[in-house]
Amino acid sequence: MKKLFFLLCLALGMVSCEKDPNLDDLSSQLVVYTDYDKNAAFDSFQTYYLPDSILLLNSSKNKTYWSDENAQAIIQEVANNLNERGYVRITDPQFKSDADLGVQVSYLAQQTEVITGNYPGNWWNCAYWGSYWGGWYYPYPLTYSYNTNALVMELLNLTNPTSSLQSSNKLPVIWYANASGYKYGNSDYNLDLLLDAVDQAFEQSSYISANN
Repeated sequence: MKKLFFLLCLALGMVSCEKDPNLDDLSSQLVVYTDYDKNAAFDSFQTYYLPDSILLLNSSKNKTYWSDENAQAIIQEVANNLNERGYVRITDPQFKSDADLGVQVSYLAQQTEVITGNYPGNWWNCAYWGSYWGGWYYPYPLTYSYNTNALVMELLNLTNPTSSLQSSNKLPVIWYANASGYKYGNSDYNLDLLLDAVDQAFEQSSYISANN
């Protein structure tokens, strides 16, 4: 639960770092951030296990998963990239303990509502209108909302968890990727952006290879 809460906070931070963003500046592409364990030998791993559903990051105490055809397309895109790097996917859950790498894919979507006007201090001060006027304000509430989403991908080392963490059943994350940005109303377009972000994350991570 602590891990889920940490991921939720991290993803929220990535998609809502600005309290009140300029909607005109929102990119049509997701912003992709990657990082990795500099001591990890990625060419020492040969197999991986990737679940057939995506963990949904939300405030619920119960884990929920995304597993429809769009989720399957994202999962397959992750698998395609790993396969191209020389790794072999273990698909049978009964044999996931034989995998060298575990792949965790998580997703967060949220709506942010912004209310301005009708409260002290909400003044637009601009000399353009002349010194006679002190500025202008909204005498009524002005409300708008925008949707954002984030896709998180992690590679876990299943072969050699650090000795200090073995007793707590924690596994080291050797690669982390976060793709975040504006979520559009067209689900097909959103899916294309997420698939492009998966490819971009691996493009930024040339060190992920079983054949170095």
